This record gives sequence, C-alpha cells and structure tokens, in this order.
Amino acid sequence: MKKLTYQEKFIRTDKEARATFILSLVIFVFFFVSIFVFMDENVFILGMPLWFVLSCLGGYLLSVAGVVILVRFFMQDFSLDDEEHSRE
Repeated sequence: MKKLTYQEKFIRTDKEARATFILSLVIFVFFFVSIFVFMDENVFILGMPLWFVLSCLGGYLLSVAGVVILVRFFMQDFSLDDEEHSRE
C-alpha cells in the first residue's frame, strides 16, 4: 500500500465522504419513490401494504448492499496522523 501524504489523506477522505453522501441520496430517493409510486396499489404482503414493504425492507437491503460496496471499493484504511511531523 502506497504511503499517503497528509494532503492526499484529506483528498481521499473527501472522496469517501462524497461517495457516502451519494449513497444516502440514492437511498432517500428510493424510499420516497417507492412510497409515492406504490401508494395507491391495493397489494399486501404479510398484511402490510406493498409501498411499506418496498420502502422499509427494500431501503434496508439497499442500505446494506450500498455500505458493502462503499467499504469494498471506496474506503481505504489509513491513519490521519501526520507521520512526518509526529516523529519529531
């Protein structure tokens, strides 16, 4: 793993924060779209309306899948300590 400079660490942190924000927007949009699109449907799953199942359970599954994708492909483990200055 390449050693990152202090500046590169903050650039990397900004990219991770942007990816997390985009995921939260996707989940937010999915939640409300599933409610408003299926709100008038008269379909029930286990006694619950379809919009509820899609928005809550689908949103949960989308959140879990999104976090797994974020951790695998966007997040990088590093210390924010400035290693050059911490040795002095």
